[in-house]
Amino acid sequence: MRTLPTNVVLFVVLLMAAGAVAHESAAAESPYRRLDSLILLHERAVAEKCLRIDSLRATLARAATPEQEYAVNERLLAEYAEFQNDSALHYAGRNTLIAIDLDDPRRYIDSRLNMMQMLAKSYLLDETIQMAATIDTTRFTPGQRLRFYKILSDIYLFKMEFHQGSSYEAQYQDRLTAYRERVALLSEPGSEMNVRYRAGYLHDTGHTHQAILLLENLLTRYHSGERPFSIITSTLAFYYGSKGDIAKQKQLLAQSAASDLEGCIMENSALRQLAALLFDEGDVDRAYRYINISVADATFYGTRLRNVQASQLVPSIISAYHAKQEKHNRRQRAMIVALSVVALMLVAGVLALAALYKRYRRISDSRQRINRRLNTAVDQLEHSNAALREREKIKEQYLGRFLALSSSLIDRTERQRKALNRLSMDRKQQELAAVLKSQNFYHENTALFYHHFDTAFLSIYPDFIDAVNGLLEPQYRIVPKDSGQLSTELRILALLRLGITDNKEIASILRSSITTIYTYRSKLKSHALDKDAFESQVKALQLQD
Repeated sequence: MRTLPTNVVLFVVLLMAAGAVAHESAAAESPYRRLDSLILLHERAVAEKCLRIDSLRATLARAATPEQEYAVNERLLAEYAEFQNDSALHYAGRNTLIAIDLDDPRRYIDSRLNMMQMLAKSYLLDETIQMAATIDTTRFTPGQRLRFYKILSDIYLFKMEFHQGSSYEAQYQDRLTAYRERVALLSEPGSEMNVRYRAGYLHDTGHTHQAILLLENLLTRYHSGERPFSIITSTLAFYYGSKGDIAKQKQLLAQSAASDLEGCIMENSALRQLAALLFDEGDVDRAYRYINISVADATFYGTRLRNVQASQLVPSIISAYHAKQEKHNRRQRAMIVALSVVALMLVAGVLALAALYKRYRRISDSRQRINRRLNTAVDQLEHSNAALREREKIKEQYLGRFLALSSSLIDRTERQRKALNRLSMDRKQQELAAVLKSQNFYHENTALFYHHFDTAFLSIYPDFIDAVNGLLEPQYRIVPKDSGQLSTELRILALLRLGITDNKEIASILRSSITTIYTYRSKLKSHALDKDAFESQVKALQLQD
């Protein structure tokens, strides 16, 4: 009978200890409560963003003039800029061609700057610098000049991030500081850009405290969910981190990550940085959850820099997560043994052993489920990286072709303009009218476009024609007239493989009518071995390494 009070006291002590641990856990959760709630709403926010974009694309389909199309493309570019890089780059490229057709230098420079900005975010930095060298800076407006130097600043910021800790970091830091100073000088005093870049310059030159004061005052102008709020809080987190204030750094990174989620900003880094800090502190569970979301956002956006940065953390976090789970399991097993001893004092030994066995089985099942989820996460990451490599190869091939084609079309257009001008000045009206009526120039440009498209596509998918013929009935297999060239049917299927499925968009690219495209697609389906799945099979054809 003397052992009963001792057992009761021991049981009460265990309950108090469990309560203290629960209270400590709740306190640790509070800085991230809003961030975690927004993570739960992330898919809904993305769906709402996609609805807005669909509405704009419907508006684009109704555009009656090139000017209207250019304006709607600008709005789509703004929506996609921080959401999905590939689509933003597409609309920037489309507006470049429209500006050439309109012979509008201002619009042409604006669209080229847009392309530079999106290429930089794709981490195609050398290509961005090459494009910058082709722009005539003497024709810049003040606003265009400011954007130009801001993009150059971003390039060297990305280079510095990627080469952090290497011998190149100091070189890129010097270039970044110089461009930050130039942006600060060119921007309107007191503007968001002016304050941010002045703060960056102050930090780079060793005046971090003054930089923090500037940005904290600027932050009061904005709200969570706005892009400036995300950027300012992320920058402040970096400055506080450089001063060693890790608690303030984590708080600001959580605010920045929450703002990214609220504004559906996929081009982000705050969540990844927060995951790294939490991992260093031993909060492996939260780091694992945050890094998975960061990898998914980076893959969706399509930026190689963010994906590589996130991927570098994943193996370490997964390994630590496994180790923590194993340690947790050992602790649970130890706790089970301790509780079984207490239980043996209170109930019969047979019932205690049965409970212990049941508990152990639950732990084993839980571990198996965790391992399956981890394996699934690794598979998803490998699939995402493979898809990203394919996108990068397609971008590199088509970027080079696009630049060459754009340059060639500009030169041809200029020669045509000069020839027409000479005929006009020489008053050769009949010859001028004959040239204007002729469609030779149009057909030559179209043929040049087809040549560049076919060559680029077949260099990416050299076995594409054979693969397509493998999906068709033998008597309907396609044999191009010229080696290295695609027929109209094959060009339609090539665009489907690149993800362009809208008949109107395909017709615009191939300079055909919508009816013609519809007829070709219907005929190809009717000749397929599997008519219902034919187009899905074309989209799934694999890139040849």
